Amino acid sequence: MSGLTDEQKAAKVEHFRRLIKYRLWFGWIFSIVGAVLFGVGFKNNQSLMVMLNGFTFFAYGLFMVKQAKRALSSVTHSKN
Repeated sequence: MSGLTDEQKAAKVEHFRRLIKYRLWFGWIFSIVGAVLFGVGFKNNQSLMVMLNGFTFFAYGLFMVKQAKRALSSVTHSKN
């Protein structure tokens, strides 16, 4: 970003923050959907694939949340 003006750099950082915020929201949504899928699969004892998909969604959603929080903290620390 060496050839960019300060306004362009600020716009890029703001865009990145917005993307990270959306990733955080979708991570929570994925986690909730995964927990619901896992619960539905657990309720119907014969639904092993639904349980596996639910667990995978839940785990990936938590991973997205962790990644987003780490990226957001690095952006806020670099600002100061």
